[in-house]
Amino acid sequence: MIKRARYQNVFDLAHEIGSWDERLVAPPFADPQVYMSRGASPQPFFLICEKDTLVMQCTGTADAELRYASMRNTRLEVGDLLYVPAGTPCRIVPREEAIHLRFKAINPGLEAVAWFCPSCDTEVWRYGFDAGSTPVQQGYMDGCQAFNAEVERRTCASCRAVHPHVDITRIDWARTSQPG
Repeated sequence: MIKRARYQNVFDLAHEIGSWDERLVAPPFADPQVYMSRGASPQPFFLICEKDTLVMQCTGTADAELRYASMRNTRLEVGDLLYVPAGTPCRIVPREEAIHLRFKAINPGLEAVAWFCPSCDTEVWRYGFDAGSTPVQQGYMDGCQAFNAEVERRTCASCRAVHPHVDITRIDWARTSQPG
């Protein structure tokens, strides 16, 4: 279990987290809060935050996919910062194993996970939760499980394409949602 401290080295901590853990690494009083994730496969959903966020690419390269924004895709390389305006769906797609930090307000408000149809780009389904009272990992897990549970949720209303289950078998959000 990662213990939050005043100063931490994300490169040393990276081996302790699983794929897309979105693990808090800042002290509990820090504003903004800093979340660390690593992954070699695409983030399993688009993340939508009620407040502005900032993504910093620490290792590797990745593509950031955005919706409802003038800039739809951008490459992230080591040291790059990506400003994600409030309400903008964003998904990180690593080109290789990568670590990134996400900076969020200490009181993050509502968050949602969403899926978009790769055929017609319509939003297929969204699951929202209060990130101030629910650990984000719990919200991510609940959203993915709900998306997987019903074929109607995975069916695009526009083109009627049925989207596959989200594979979260290698993600341990149940463990990481516990206080560290």
